[in-house]
Amino acid sequence: DRGDVVEVVGATGALQAVLTVQVGSQVSGTIQELSADFNSKVAKGQVIARLDPSLFDARLGQAQANLEAARANAERARTALEDARLKAVRAEALAQEALLPQSDLETARANHESAAAGVKAADASVTQARANVNQAQVDLGHTVIAAPISGVVIARNVDVGQTVAASLQAPTLFVMANDLSRMQVLASVDEADIGAVRPDITRAVDQE
Repeated sequence: DRGDVVEVVGATGALQAVLTVQVGSQVSGTIQELSADFNSKVAKGQVIARLDPSLFDARLGQAQANLEAARANAERARTALEDARLKAVRAEALAQEALLPQSDLETARANHESAAAGVKAADASVTQARANVNQAQVDLGHTVIAAPISGVVIARNVDVGQTVAASLQAPTLFVMANDLSRMQVLASVDEADIGAVRPDITRAVDQE
């Protein structure tokens, strides 16, 4: 028989979506609720899981209490500064009339400067406490896991009641694909065979 000789290069690979996204958790905790499962269609921003927020609620309450204490200390420091300022002013007036020793005047000035430094330290403590509150609020918000894209859940790696630990890297809770109508195959072709591949050869094989 006479006929064409066709050389075929075969390869195998994994079929997957063109775009897949791994959904993880930035905080550690226990899975309290799962709102998505395999093949679930979800929209961007939709809540798909929740972690137990009780620990993070407690941290937020503690941070808010520390902020209130820092604000009270700042007010106390400002009151002390005003008292030290008035005493320094009186000491200056008495010293000008030679009614106050020089050492007492220097002490009043030093107390005023120390009180001013105390106000700055108290304000810094308020700023730090406010930052801790913001951090606690962010951590509490991270207990709600939302879908980053619209698509289909193709893998779920956790169950309700399971504990996830976000230490060095975020654990993967879900894997999502944005569009299952567009797929791709990641195949490894032998180096000796790839030289035989030519443009349009796939199209020619498909037509046959």
